[in-house]
Amino acid sequence: MPTIKDIAELAGVSISTVSHVVNQTRYVSPELVEKVERAIHQFEYPPNFVVKKQKSAQENQKSGKGIVFLKSGHNSFFGQSVEQKILQGLKKSGYFLLTANYQDPGQFRELDETILSHPGIVGLIAFPGNTPETMLQVLQRKKLPLVMISNVIDGISANYIASDSEGGTYRALMHLIRNGHEHIAFLCEDFGEKTNRYKGFSRAMEESGLPRDPGLLRTGLTTQEKIYAALDEMFERKVPPTAVFAGTHSIVAPLFQYMNLHNIHCPKDLSVIGFNDFEWATLNSPPITIVRQDADGIAEAAVRRLIELIEEQAADRSEDTEHTIVTLPAKLVVRSSTSGMARGPFGEKADSIESLTLTAQEMETIAKHNYTAAISFHYMGKAWMDLTLRGITSVFKQLNISLIATTDAHFNPELQSKQLESICLLEPDVIISMPTDNKKTAPTFQKVAQSKAKLILITNVPDGLAPGDYVSCISTNERSHGRNIGQGLGEYMTAHGLKNALFIKHGADFYGTNQRDAAAEQILSEEYAHINICGSASFLREEDVYGLTLSLLQKHPEAEALYVSWDGPALEAMRAIADTGRHIMPISTGDLDYNTALVMAGGGMIRAISAQSPYEQGEAIALAAANALLGKATPSFVGIEPVSVTPDNLLKAWAQIFKENPPTELREALKKNMLLPPAEG
Repeated sequence: MPTIKDIAELAGVSISTVSHVVNQTRYVSPELVEKVERAIHQFEYPPNFVVKKQKSAQENQKSGKGIVFLKSGHNSFFGQSVEQKILQGLKKSGYFLLTANYQDPGQFRELDETILSHPGIVGLIAFPGNTPETMLQVLQRKKLPLVMISNVIDGISANYIASDSEGGTYRALMHLIRNGHEHIAFLCEDFGEKTNRYKGFSRAMEESGLPRDPGLLRTGLTTQEKIYAALDEMFERKVPPTAVFAGTHSIVAPLFQYMNLHNIHCPKDLSVIGFNDFEWATLNSPPITIVRQDADGIAEAAVRRLIELIEEQAADRSEDTEHTIVTLPAKLVVRSSTSGMARGPFGEKADSIESLTLTAQEMETIAKHNYTAAISFHYMGKAWMDLTLRGITSVFKQLNISLIATTDAHFNPELQSKQLESICLLEPDVIISMPTDNKKTAPTFQKVAQSKAKLILITNVPDGLAPGDYVSCISTNERSHGRNIGQGLGEYMTAHGLKNALFIKHGADFYGTNQRDAAAEQILSEEYAHINICGSASFLREEDVYGLTLSLLQKHPEAEALYVSWDGPALEAMRAIADTGRHIMPISTGDLDYNTALVMAGGGMIRAISAQSPYEQGEAIALAAANALLGKATPSFVGIEPVSVTPDNLLKAWAQIFKENPPTELREALKKNMLLPPAEG
């Protein structure tokens, strides 16, 4: 007895084509259908799989339980997901599903004359895509119950199950805009300005007061060549895009291929959001932020509505049936392909450390001058300051720049002002400082700015100073830093079913920490709407955090998790929580230090950290000073990307941040913790 392989070889087609012809699960051209049927009939006995299918078809025709899932155009991953869920739903209700895919009017007519007119078909689910209205009107005139998986189409009265693609696109664009992006490209396959995705894009840009730059809007991108050509034009512009919204998933793979070919890094150089989830979105490096349509909900609603229509028709009540429109929300799923645009206190876009690179000749020129430098830290004794200092001195050593003074202000603005005045008496060529207080130290910094020394600021700019008064401000990307902390908290709380969080923020008027705290709140409100920030407080001194935490816990006993701006205050909060008798409360904070790392490794309260890259920040500080000494134009603001840290990547992150192997204590704590039951949430 012949097998399906025998039939395929005799007909000169693939095995899948034979399967689709016999099972009627995909459209197959009449020529291929004829070849397959002729091959089947050449055997004395039909194959078992054909006999079984014929029996099944006869039973289904008698029962009148056939549903056609009619699709137009290419088969998207979203369409496949909806189809699979519809198939599962119909099987439970005793219906069988035939899928028919057509590309042009000719194929549609063949389907209409064959499958759609078959007496065993009792209902239709249409996924029309860009089907011409004439074809849709044919479906509308049919007497079969019909459900359209589509936004409402003018002139076509039907039952619609739709996804809020406009709302999903709007949320995606607002996510980018709130993260500092202004030059955002909109790329789509064949959607015009009337579509909901374009409407969502336009609404977000208009509400944010941003212009819709025609040079960043591209539709009709149906081939890789067209996508590449559009991207070539965009990246040759004086101001290229910093983010891209890909309105169809078919654009995403060519987009990343183009970025790889042109050394464009995601999300460092370009943030990317795609529309619709697809199989490799989480496998990409980095995983891709997407707008996810609710395939399960759409399929369930379509099946439910179609069965209602079939039952109403069987009971002769279909004439009284009103058409319904069901719109399901589209969710923004934030992954690692988007990041915050670092911006300075005057709104300037951050440059990267690469913009400060020196040539070998420039390094030799600096080394001949025996320049000197001094540093005024806001406070020392933490890993962040130690690593920043190491980064600075590593570059200074190569450039023969002598570090003649390093002071610790102990977070005291009066002390820092005196220390700066003393440093100025030494007449260094470079002064590096992180202000303790932008207002109280402002007069002294204004004197420093008027001296011959090249002033490099860390993170914050004192009041009264503007670009030009100092060489550059070097900072972490505070938007990304806050976002990482907020996302770490959101992910942990979601995984453990927690809903109420407390926020402990820095109360000083520091541009950097203000941006960090705001970014953490933003991502929780945008991406974790189920989480409630039930209380918040601000501190000026780390030692105040212990009492603030006790007060917050007393006012908000429902609190289950905690955000703290950075690691020192987080340790104070942890001490207060323990003193209330609570076994544990998960904390997400900023900066990786030995103490916070050990708490995380041991399964303690600190569950997520965003670590700055202080060594690289130190290198950038020293390179900015060198550029200034050479008389080169130096960017007024440079942002260094932080690193997200969880127990899963703690050892790797430690090696990356500290430039050394992790301490044995961390390895042992992680090893021990792996043997313990999950920590209490």
